Amino acid sequence: MIKSAASKYYKFSLLMIAGVTIAILIYSSIMSLISILANALLVSILFSLFSSFAYGRSWKSMARMSQSGLTKFYLAAPALRLIAAAAVVLVYSLIVHERQPIIHFVSVFCAYYVVLLIFDCVYFAKVELRKKNK
Repeated sequence: MIKSAASKYYKFSLLMIAGVTIAILIYSSIMSLISILANALLVSILFSLFSSFAYGRSWKSMARMSQSGLTKFYLAAPALRLIAAAAVVLVYSLIVHERQPIIHFVSVFCAYYVVLLIFDCVYFAKVELRKKNK
């Protein structure tokens, strides 16, 4: 069950990232912001892919090692993702010194972050409910 849940998580998280990317690309093409949002999209996609992969691998190894430790994992993993996201935003802000590109970046980055955070909560809540019912 753990292997199945992890592989479904990878698949669904990729679909979520693709969905957010398509929505932002449609919005940016309508508003003629594609050149402005290109860097924001690239950084946000890479961070989302990396953090989703790391979250899935961590969950998989934690679920195999200790079922009782998963509650601590569900608390610690989003906190670590938040710290990593804050570091990415800080580094981007230090590299780019103009206000408007930073605002666009933070908007795009937050869209990915919030969507994946909600997805993680809902997905793993369902996984835990399935385990509890069996």
